[in-house]
Amino acid sequence: MPNSRFTYVKNILVPCFVFSSAAGMGTGLLIFLFKLTASVVIGLSNSVYDLVRARPTVLPVLVVGAALLGLAASVVLQKISDCRGGGIPTAIAILRGLVPFHWLKSIVFVFGSAMLTYLCGVPLGNEGPSVQMGTAVGRGIVRKYPAWDRYIMTGGSCAGFAAATGAPLTGILFAFEEAHRRFSPMLFLVASMAALTASAVMQGLCSLVDMEYTLFGFEIAEILPLRYLWAPLVVGLIVGLCAAVFTKTYRFIRKFLKHTLRGIPFTAKIVVIFVIVSMIGFFSDKCVGSGHGLVDELMKGHGAWYLLIVYFCIRALLLLLANNSDVTGGLFVPTLAFGAILGALCGKLLIAAGLLPAEYYSIMIIMGIASFLSASSRTPLMAVAFSIEALGGLANIIPISIAITIAFLVIETLGIEAFTDTVIESKLEAAHAGKTAQIVDLHVTVNPGSFVVGKEIRDILWPPTCVVLSVHKSPAAHAADPTLSAGDILHIHYQTYDPAETLCSLEALIGHQQDDTYPRIRIARENHQVPEVYSDS
Repeated sequence: MPNSRFTYVKNILVPCFVFSSAAGMGTGLLIFLFKLTASVVIGLSNSVYDLVRARPTVLPVLVVGAALLGLAASVVLQKISDCRGGGIPTAIAILRGLVPFHWLKSIVFVFGSAMLTYLCGVPLGNEGPSVQMGTAVGRGIVRKYPAWDRYIMTGGSCAGFAAATGAPLTGILFAFEEAHRRFSPMLFLVASMAALTASAVMQGLCSLVDMEYTLFGFEIAEILPLRYLWAPLVVGLIVGLCAAVFTKTYRFIRKFLKHTLRGIPFTAKIVVIFVIVSMIGFFSDKCVGSGHGLVDELMKGHGAWYLLIVYFCIRALLLLLANNSDVTGGLFVPTLAFGAILGALCGKLLIAAGLLPAEYYSIMIIMGIASFLSASSRTPLMAVAFSIEALGGLANIIPISIAITIAFLVIETLGIEAFTDTVIESKLEAAHAGKTAQIVDLHVTVNPGSFVVGKEIRDILWPPTCVVLSVHKSPAAHAADPTLSAGDILHIHYQTYDPAETLCSLEALIGHQQDDTYPRIRIARENHQVPEVYSDS
């Protein structure tokens, strides 16, 4: 037992602490520089738009400048595919082992490409790129320890989320509810250490330059009385239905761009989007940018109801076009802005009808933000935590939780998949176009000193679609021991587009296999039926 405890501390606790803390500190510093640079670039963008609105005769110069920015962005996106599209879906696909990427290129080019997006005012945020760059930092930390790769990348992604939003608890839950959709003690260790370390670094650096640490600075003094608990039901229902339409619209636009407009060159699509954004931004600053400023304006009660509908439709169209065209930028805050608009519309409607006092208007917006996050991403726990950490919703946690639950139930009832999964699906279609999936069935032996020794199957981030069908315990191991031991024989089944690469990932976890392992691999026939299972005899 003492030796077992020492092995646990040496092989699990210490690496989790050291690698995760390093990833958290590195990510915290990087995201601080990213947010600082982004604030300067966004400020410059706002100044340019204000100047052009004051002097409309220079609008052609603005359009030409946007076209040049789009051209530069298209060059980067064509050369470096790692920085295409939303940062959070990309990071999740990487964490699940679905797509490859180069960590250093991701940091450099996601950083630079995002600045082009912000300078033009494309309605995308900086939280997604922060998560993706945190993922890249995690890989950079453990690039010589491949078995730890996806664990520390997970910690880095959580650190990026926590540093960008000022919500470390939500960042920790990101690992369980959205990234891997599973819980294990090891994931908790890497996620919590990285997120908390990054938050501490970010908060300390922000205090030195007087930069806002939290994403929003809401302070809600009012508490929604129990007699108005029907209001969250209204918000949750409307937001849930709108989130379903939003996801369906994303699929429609993706098919439209992929099939109907497939003949248009990639560069032309990016340039056109940047030009359209510049022209819309000339008429209204509420339709461009991440949406952070719009949420602040809504909290102050600004905006007529019909304008809010216009803002919602234009921003949604621009965001879906930009994301489907692989423009670099995050989807997190822009989608929160949709929730804020819907909450504001519900509040204005109920107040105008005399059903709700005006002092509870801001609570309706908070419920809209949290419930849209719950419905669009199918992450109710993250939505609850985020409403407490970033939206000042602790005092109104009951009505907020009701709205979150109702919105989630609507999505569940309609059978709509998470918006993030929809985006990941489009990435995988592009990455695996023209390839044929193969189903592999094989037996492997756990090597002494390999990564999986002493860990339970639930703790292991196996290659994608990999299922351990059975474990034949080593004679030297205790039959009731739930952890894997050297000499255990695992019967594994998975689908892959690259059997050799997947086997290499397996060997990083269980140790190098003997040459006679390879003939034992069984590849499925064209009808995807696996041939007879390999027999130990």
